[in-house]
Amino acid sequence: MSAPTTLAELFRSLGLTLTVRVAEDEDDAWACTLARPDGALYEVESVTFFDVDPDTGEEWVVEPTPSRVLSVLAGGDAELEDGEEEDEAAALADTEAAARKFLGDEAYETLLRLDAEGLE
Repeated sequence: MSAPTTLAELFRSLGLTLTVRVAEDEDDAWACTLARPDGALYEVESVTFFDVDPDTGEEWVVEPTPSRVLSVLAGGDAELEDGEEEDEAAALADTEAAARKFLGDEAYETLLRLDAEGLE
């Protein structure tokens, strides 16, 4: 099998499944769970996705897709609790380590490359 050339292909090649539910405490936010075939899970507790009109800059909320959720893993987004701003680097490192552990080093590096190139 050839190497994935888009985030959607990477998602399929890893045999991942995505479960999406409305986040409990935030409007327009989603809780997303990625599952590997071996049953390992990666949880994104709350995330909101937006599309943007390139001409006007207007944003609107969109639903999660496998590609969008993988982009969250690539982005290393970590929401800090109040008073934890000084631990931002540690929180980002922990988030990256968890995503790398879930996907594996090779798949994580592929994810970073595809996401940087905008290849959904």
